Amino acid sequence: MRRFSRADRLAEEIMKAISEIIREDMRDPRLDPMISLTRAEVTKDLKYATVFVSIYGDDDKRQKAMDALIGGAGFIRSRVGAIMRIRVLPEIRFKLDDSIEHGAKIAQLLKKAKEEQTEPEEGGQEE
Repeated sequence: MRRFSRADRLAEEIMKAISEIIREDMRDPRLDPMISLTRAEVTKDLKYATVFVSIYGDDDKRQKAMDALIGGAGFIRSRVGAIMRIRVLPEIRFKLDDSIEHGAKIAQLLKKAKEEQTEPEEGGQEE
């Protein structure tokens, strides 16, 4: 029984390499330090790698950072190839992942609902 497929292992290594490249090699001012790579998926034929990116900030900042990543995809791919030394390197695609922001909004709504729920109870005790 296999625990992980080759595509899964490759996705993990690509994500590590891209994270290092963004942090150390890319000098684009549109790239904010608050960029997180949340996950990577590689197709079974190993031709395409989709890297999901979470970017903290407003919509304009996110769009600029995504433009920088998409524009630098060729540079990133060449650097990944130099780091990993594999025969065929997947084409790298970037997608915005808003799951962290979505989770924060849900947590905020739950906190607000809990606060509203405790307020009427406190009012009932004063009577």
